[in-house]
Parts: sequence; C-alpha cells; structure tokens
Amino acid sequence: MTAFIAPTRRPSIPGPALAAAAFLLLATRPAAADDDAPRKTDAPAAAKNDAPPAPKTSPNPAPTSARKALAVAGSFVPGALVHGTGHLVLGHTRTGLVLLGAEGLGLGLIVAGLGGAAATGATRRFIGPIILGTVTGAAFFFLSALADVYGVLAPEGGTGSPPVYLPSVETQLGVTFVHDPNFAYNAFLTPGADLRAGSFRLSALGFFALDDTNARTRISAAYRFFGPRPSGSERARDGSYLDVEFALTNHSYGTEGFSVTTGEVNLLGRLDLARVGPTLRGSFAELGLGLAYAAHRYPGIGVEANDLLTPRMAFGMYLGHSGYPRGEAMAYYEHRHDGFAGGFKSPGLGSGIAGHFGAQTRLFFTPRWGAFFDVQGGSALVGRASLLFRYGGNP
Repeated sequence: MTAFIAPTRRPSIPGPALAAAAFLLLATRPAAADDDAPRKTDAPAAAKNDAPPAPKTSPNPAPTSARKALAVAGSFVPGALVHGTGHLVLGHTRTGLVLLGAEGLGLGLIVAGLGGAAATGATRRFIGPIILGTVTGAAFFFLSALADVYGVLAPEGGTGSPPVYLPSVETQLGVTFVHDPNFAYNAFLTPGADLRAGSFRLSALGFFALDDTNARTRISAAYRFFGPRPSGSERARDGSYLDVEFALTNHSYGTEGFSVTTGEVNLLGRLDLARVGPTLRGSFAELGLGLAYAAHRYPGIGVEANDLLTPRMAFGMYLGHSGYPRGEAMAYYEHRHDGFAGGFKSPGLGSGIAGHFGAQTRLFFTPRWGAFFDVQGGSALVGRASLLFRYGGNP
C-alpha cells in the first residue's frame, strides 16, 4: 500500500468552494427547457413508485443517421479537447455549451492548483487545499468529456431510470480479493448493512481476512439534505442527492503488529445529468469532498497522526427503466490512500501521489435480491463481489 499522506491545515480555499457551489446549483435548479428540444423517446414507461416520469416527447424529428455518426465522431475528435462538441454537432446547443463551460471551470481549477503547488513549493501548509481544488477541477474536466460521449451514444430515453425511493434496509455478504505484494492477506469475508429512516442512514461494512490476521471495519452515519429516501418520505424528483457523512474506520494488521483508526467527514453529491440536458437522461455524475484524521498505533513506539484528504469523483449510468434486472454502473476515482488499493503507482517522482481508480456495478434481479461488483486499481489490485438483499420501501 502506498503510504502517501496529504496533510492539510486549512480545510478549504475559494476554488473548491466555488466549484462545489456550481455543482450544487446545477443539482437543485429547475429543469431547463433546452432550446434544442428533447429527442423523441420510446423508452418503457417507468414503474409508478420507483422512477420519475419519462420526459415529454419532442415534436422535432430525430437526427439523421449521418448526423448522429458525425456527432459521435465529434465527441471524440475534437471533443476530447473541446468538450460538448458532440452535442453541438447534434444540434443540442445549450447542452453542448454547458459541458464546454464545465470543462473551462475544471481547467481553471487545475491550472490554479498546479500553479499554487509550484508557487508554494507544495508545502505542508498549502498542499491539502491545493489537492482538493485540483481534484475538483479534474472532476469537472473529465466528467464533462464523458457526458458528451454518453449523450450522443445513449439510446433514446437513456440507458435507465433512477429509483426515487430507497429501501429502509439493505444488507450484503460477499468476498474481497486483494493482490498486494506488501502484505500476506489475499481473501476477505465482507458483510455489511445500511439502515435508513427518513433522511438518516446508518451503515456498517467489514473486511475480515480468511488467510491472515487482518480486519477492517467501518461504521458511518449520514444525513441526506435532498434526494431519494425510504417510502413514507417525499418522493424524489430523480436520483440526485446531497449527503453529509461522518465515519469511523479501524484497520488492524495483526501479522504486522500495528493498527490504524480513521475519523472522517465527507460531503457527497450526485447530479442526475438529465437536469443538464435531455440527451443525458440515464446518466449521473458524483463529486465528494472530505477530510479525515488517521491515528497509526505501533507497539512500543506510540501513535503517529496524519491528516488525510478524501475527495472522489464518478460518472455512471442507470441500467433499466422498469422491471428487472435493474441497477446502475459507474467508473470512479478516489484520492484516498488508506484503503486496500492504496495510491496509484507510476514511473517517476509523482508515483503514489494520485489515489486509485475503480469501476462498480449494482444490479438487482428481483425486487429484493441483487449483486454488487467492484474492482479497484492502485498500488494493489482489489476485486469484490457481494450478494445483496433489501427490504422495505418501494425499491
């Protein structure tokens, strides 16, 4: 596991704060009437209690096959550099300009972060806020590019619809495999549970080694400001949400003789991208900003404490409009280095500075039973598969 720790003494700077504010503004504003009206959709009607209504059909004709192909090509070249090109070619001008603006904001935060690191010599006093700003900028930059590609490739009506209610109880039981040359463990039993009541959530997740003396447990409590909740709460407009989460994690390395206890606070948000434009229906973006404090306990030595940064970003899509199977899939980046995956290794002096990358899928085959899959790559490779069961609400 790469042991890069990014200490921070100042929890925020104007760059990340403004970026987060822009993200939340998009998440809470009313859906805009695109001047390039939504494309006609023949997506299956969503179930009455578990998905938002399908968008209104457009009187405008669907784009021709040639224009569609040109838009797909444009989303890659020059879309990789000018985000939103695919939508501009497709005729969705407003959506294309929003994605271009998100790219500009992201580039500005990245340049400011790298410039700040160079100007301050990446000192301990400033590196934490600089990293938060840079990761936030990277989120706007990369997510806008992925959204452009999704919007021109997705089928009419999108790949799926979000649930607007959540179950009151969700449990999981699975196995996790870790390939890390620095430690003896490989296989873990992984149980977990989420309990929800109104806007509150209590969660627990454990990793217990089957071939070593190693155990990692995490408990968290969260409050949801808006978004899907269990039935009995107000029906959510879509899958967008904003949570504040407090968590405590303890990781005991029995064979190596040390342990790490981490306390953290995170602000986690999801934006259903249908709010940005009709072509993005079925996709979502996530952004999380957080701070943590880790205490490393070594026998005979004492306790060593460090500050950690826990930002993350993700792009995903919902799978299925109604019936089953149904769920979601996402690709993500987490900057934290204290998990099994650690930090990303690369040639040169920058090795270990970046966090880890991952992809996960949550898919339900019946209203109660489903499966969860997750893979991560950093200084170690991690794979996880779990059986899911949920109860209560209108899942």
